Amino acid sequence: MHSPYDTWLTRASRHLARVEQFACSGLIIAFSVLLMVNVIARYVFNSPLFFANELAVYILIWMAFLAVSVAIHHDQHVRLTMLMGILPKTAQRICYWLTELLCVAILATILWYAIVWLRSPSVSYDIAITLDWPKRHFYLIVPLFCATSIFHLIARLSDRSRVNFILADDEE
Repeated sequence: MHSPYDTWLTRASRHLARVEQFACSGLIIAFSVLLMVNVIARYVFNSPLFFANELAVYILIWMAFLAVSVAIHHDQHVRLTMLMGILPKTAQRICYWLTELLCVAILATILWYAIVWLRSPSVSYDIAITLDWPKRHFYLIVPLFCATSIFHLIARLSDRSRVNFILADDEE
């Protein structure tokens, strides 16, 4: 897994992805336990956890954002590479850099607006109804996702062993 061009940035990205995967695992366990306890409470004790559905939704949202960040680290997103295979290597390299930089720019824009949005008064007073918790804590996943994804992309761009897309072979 380590390349000869391994840098502190790629190592830090790998470590961050492991932390994100661990957090996803913890959230999956929490989600499963929450739903099982709610089912037992509902059908055995006839007293469901009134907050379970809302909390389950927020857990799923956090899991999804963390999983997307991990997928960005592992470069496992779907790409339309039909035309990439016929381009010369130089053009493939340029397209690789342009798409990666475009992703960084889009994520940086979302990060900026997410921070502005989280600092707005409307979010400050937004409360999760059944949990009676501020929603700001749940919304923090948006800037966190953007920051970690930008970090993974920059780490990937700094890896000199990766200069173009990994294209699928016909055998796959």
